[in-house]
Amino acid sequence: MKRKRQISKIIPHILPLLVIVAVALFISVRHLNEPPGYIHAWAQSDNYSLALGFRHNHGDFFHPQTLIYNKQQYGFDDPESLVTGCDLPLHHWLVAVLMGVTNSTEPWVFRGFTLAVAILGLWALYLLAFVLTRSRAKSLLVATLTATAPSFAYYSASFLPTVPALSLAMCGLLFYVLHLRDSKRWMLYISLLLLTLAMMERTSFAVLWVAVAGFQLLRILRKETTFRVSWLPFFIGMVMFAAWWFWSMHLRQENGSLFLASLLPVHSRDDARFVFQNMHDRWRFHYFQRMQHWLYVTVAVAAVITLIIKKKKPSEERKPLPLWWLLAIWLFGEILFAIAMFEQYIDHDYYFLDSFFLPIVMLLLGLLAILPNPEKRWGRVVGLVAVLALTGFMTEKACNMQVERRKEGVEAFETAVRYKNANKMLTEAGYGIIGPRFLTLFSYPQNTPFVMMNREGYSVMWPDSDVVAHALMFDFDYILIEDEVYRREFEGSRYILSRLRRIGGDGELSLCELSDTVIHPTVEHFFE
Repeated sequence: MKRKRQISKIIPHILPLLVIVAVALFISVRHLNEPPGYIHAWAQSDNYSLALGFRHNHGDFFHPQTLIYNKQQYGFDDPESLVTGCDLPLHHWLVAVLMGVTNSTEPWVFRGFTLAVAILGLWALYLLAFVLTRSRAKSLLVATLTATAPSFAYYSASFLPTVPALSLAMCGLLFYVLHLRDSKRWMLYISLLLLTLAMMERTSFAVLWVAVAGFQLLRILRKETTFRVSWLPFFIGMVMFAAWWFWSMHLRQENGSLFLASLLPVHSRDDARFVFQNMHDRWRFHYFQRMQHWLYVTVAVAAVITLIIKKKKPSEERKPLPLWWLLAIWLFGEILFAIAMFEQYIDHDYYFLDSFFLPIVMLLLGLLAILPNPEKRWGRVVGLVAVLALTGFMTEKACNMQVERRKEGVEAFETAVRYKNANKMLTEAGYGIIGPRFLTLFSYPQNTPFVMMNREGYSVMWPDSDVVAHALMFDFDYILIEDEVYRREFEGSRYILSRLRRIGGDGELSLCELSDTVIHPTVEHFFE
């Protein structure tokens, strides 16, 4: 009988789960085997290479590596190691395991895993919303609005760890709210484990972790819980985060890093105004769709009206600390984080996902919880049908936005396409996976050529004479350059390109040796 009751509770939520899966797949499935490209291809290819790095180092979790030796953030002058300091690469390591299981390193493996984790997070968000609202329609609306927010939709099947960390945060919040409801200690432990992993994968989620700690402290002061219940899971979380942070700093000092590890605040009011204006002009309808902006306004107005007309019954019973306190602490922390990292917001829309996105979604959830639920069955059915219709419109707009977003950063996608058959070309020429080292010239972004070849080497993205001169001292054997790039950059970089002797190619790339003297006075002479 107990099992039957559990099943009867699950069955009504099957339709919302299927809708969430369908929306996520409809938006992302056509892009699942797409190589890194378009918006933030640089960061995406670097993260893709982390997963491939675990394939190269036989799954050594504590020595994450990418596929290029010369780091762009630290250690550029000592390019002798592929190891890189980074946030916890749990997501990348699991992708590497999946690559071993599927015997494939194609993009669909990485993107598919990220999408599966995103769906898990959306499902947790739906369940969290249902716990707080007791309405399937409201809960589904929160989940599908999140799934169709353009930036979330774009990164929900990408190579970045942002959405996986966001999903861990959603799951952690679900278990924390369940702990508040049921007072079960194991739920608090699971919640803090998930929130700590989110924080370790993306340090920006430390704001949420601290907000939960602050909220729990307020509950202790109000004697709603005890310090004895709370201290151990928070202490374990701090130890886990500190342990990996110090290890990552050690890796950075010893080997360099490809990933940013410093604050980037603006330095004047004018700079802040410039960043904010550019965020508004460039990203405002990438964070949420236009219709979603109006939906927020409508729900907020309806919630305010409901609070005004709703009669409060006096009660002597002391109520628990409302979750609005958690949201207030959280938002205050995100404002401080934004101040510390404001320069990143101008070009990196995923920093919004790291910070304000989830608290704004939770704000919508809180406003929906204020609105009364229909008492009649027909009212609930109408509400669910209306949400499904709205989900259809939001999904269509999200798909259109994915096309629009792929009009930026085309150069990065073209790099991936040109290097698609490079491994085959090199293998047929007798160069094995383990053997010669290659230097790629002027290919953007840095890791993409090596991701597509699944090989290791050195990268020079920019035709800067000083950078190139430094790179020529690296321990490489051959140079690879895209034919189109050679033609485009020849006049401006004649000092190096005129010295390349072409020894092979496939119509997209040229395999070259470096000569000590000029051997090609013109572009045409190079391709003869």
